[in-house]
Formats: sequence, C-alpha cells, structure tokens
Amino acid sequence: MRQAAEFAVVYDVTNDRERARVDKLMKGYGFRVQKSVFECRLTRSERRGMIAAIQKLALKTGSVKIYRVYGGAESVVLGQPMLDKDGDYAYAI
Repeated sequence: MRQAAEFAVVYDVTNDRERARVDKLMKGYGFRVQKSVFECRLTRSERRGMIAAIQKLALKTGSVKIYRVYGGAESVVLGQPMLDKDGDYAYAI
C-alpha cells in the first residue's frame, strides 16, 4: 500500500498565461483552498511527478513553493471557518 502525505502548494506567478497553466496543472493534483494555494495528498511518486510537471512549465514570471504539512501540527482558524471539502483538514500558508 502506498503511503500518501499532505502538501500545501503555493504559487505566485505574474503572467496570466503561465498562471493559468499552473492552475490547470494543480487542479489535477489537489484542491484549491485559496486563490493560489492548493492542498494535495500525494504519494512519493505523485509528488515527484508533480514537481517534474511544474519544472516542465519553465516558469519565467514567478515561482511555486511546496510545503509538507504534518498531521500533528496545530491548526488554527481565525474569522469565518473554511468549508470542509474532503472531510479532512485544509491548510493555507
């Protein structure tokens, strides 16, 4: 059985075309929790595949950062609670 881990993927891309390509790619790996933040549950091979796909985009106007989210980390929600899309936690960085 493949073990999956939680990741938050955050991007800041200024070019509309490049940003749309990142957005489309990320929709295949996880779900959006903010405009440019996705939460992904990935196996090691899925993570490697996602990284390779992002590198293939050859971004010139921004970057993508991937954070490992540990299940034992404390989660604090301030303001209005977020909708629970998957019955699990959603993280925004």
